[in-house]
Amino acid sequence: MKAVTVDGERIECDELEEGRHGVVLSHADRVVGYVPYERLARVTETRTPVASSSVRSIGYDEDENALEIEFQSGGIYRYADVAHSTYEEFLSARSHGSYFHENLRGKYDYHRVR
Repeated sequence: MKAVTVDGERIECDELEEGRHGVVLSHADRVVGYVPYERLARVTETRTPVASSSVRSIGYDEDENALEIEFQSGGIYRYADVAHSTYEEFLSARSHGSYFHENLRGKYDYHRVR
């Protein structure tokens, strides 16, 4: 998921704990941030779980036109400059693994998130 502050700062996290005055953001069992409620603009889920032997979840960041893929191995990768229509096709593909290999792998710049 992603927490966005009122200033537009984006903080990637996989867990959010609500406190009395704000939220504690964690990633891989490590605290990565704290945002007081008055500074928190929104929290969005960034990936949708899918039924696949190779892909665990797929997400899209409309602010950055980035496709995020979590593989069954646990690795999470973020692909740059991907059209929203490509994300929708991938999400609804009959085989997510085949779609990835035929339409995404080697065609976009990417980096490993974790």
